[in-house]
Amino acid sequence: MTPKRVTAVIENISPVVDGGRYPVKRIAGEDLAVEADVFKDGHDIVAAVLKWRPMGRRNWSETPMTQIENDRWGGTGTLFDPVPHEYTVEAWTDTFLSWQHEFEAKFKGGITDLESETLEGAALVAEAAKRAGKGADARRLKTIAGQIRDAPPAEVNDIAFWTELEVLMATYPDRSQSCEYKPYLRCDVDREKAR
Repeated sequence: MTPKRVTAVIENISPVVDGGRYPVKRIAGEDLAVEADVFKDGHDIVAAVLKWRPMGRRNWSETPMTQIENDRWGGTGTLFDPVPHEYTVEAWTDTFLSWQHEFEAKFKGGITDLESETLEGAALVAEAAKRAGKGADARRLKTIAGQIRDAPPAEVNDIAFWTELEVLMATYPDRSQSCEYKPYLRCDVDREKAR
């Protein structure tokens, strides 16, 4: 069996109490603001989400994390249920943003033969269309993949930065090689503050 490739490193999560030995505490309806160092060797761009759930539940709630500075990322989730929760950070290589910035750098650097890069971008968008299923987003992503495949480099560079495409690609990212911070951290959520 081939080991899973590490696409990102997650460390120095806060808040934690005694290295995660004890749960942090919040009141129902209060935010849990989490920060972590998230990075990867090389030039690829990473993406990350904060995930939380009541203990024993299968599905996670999640919110995107944003880069605060350098490798420090932050995200906030609201804990509504007055029960113990667990939380973590999940991160992955954002292949679309990495392609987008690499294509732009080569195009602005005067490289004219960008056929393989163009086909790579079209393939990334087509893969996102598959992850999107069968709805309107999937159809739109397929259309954009075709536009990228058939466009000259200047037009591909413009399409790569369409806000619509960036939103769709962020909605259907390739998280197949993601990693999570483990062991999951705990948060006790009380009904109200003790008096």
